[in-house]
Amino acid sequence: MIKPSHSSFHCWLINIYIGFILKTDFCDVTITGNIKPDKRSILLIPNHFSWWDGFFAWHLNKKLFKKQYHVMMLEKELAKRRFFSKAGAFSINLNSRSIISSLNYCQQILSNPNNLLLMFPQGRLESQHHTNIKFRKGIERIAKQSPQTRIIFAACLTDYYSHRKPSLTIALKEYNGERNLSSMEQSYNEHLNESISQQDKIYVS
Repeated sequence: MIKPSHSSFHCWLINIYIGFILKTDFCDVTITGNIKPDKRSILLIPNHFSWWDGFFAWHLNKKLFKKQYHVMMLEKELAKRRFFSKAGAFSINLNSRSIISSLNYCQQILSNPNNLLLMFPQGRLESQHHTNIKFRKGIERIAKQSPQTRIIFAACLTDYYSHRKPSLTIALKEYNGERNLSSMEQSYNEHLNESISQQDKIYVS
């Protein structure tokens, strides 16, 4: 397992890089949802449809939550990009017994109220047009082992409308239901579809 070793210099570089590419590649970035920061740790659960997704979450954390950022990555991918371990990435190997160590490490991260953990529930890239996301079982284990942690859903949506560059909306919702797979999955999909509906209304209006 590759663990994170946060470096203020590497985080500064990533801040500069993400800020630059969001400004140059998007016409605007909007965060919606009445979510207020507090002193609890955060399990952030967004949809996973693009190369951008980890950067979207980094930007959200910088603007709103201001926690120490952590994200789980496949071990083979993180091994190629060790740079990201300096900014909070740690590894998981889905075909190894070490998966338990990675899941337990998630609990360790979330036991610190200063931390944010990003987890993509479906564990793989899927089309943005896919609106029935299936959660992997590991996320239930993490949620149950960290009852003090806030669970925040994020629906990340991109649209071009009449612009050359896309706009990005990050729609947030805090989840306060039962910490089991079916309840979280159902609630997330309801939030995702409602966010898409609201996006349509904004454009029509």
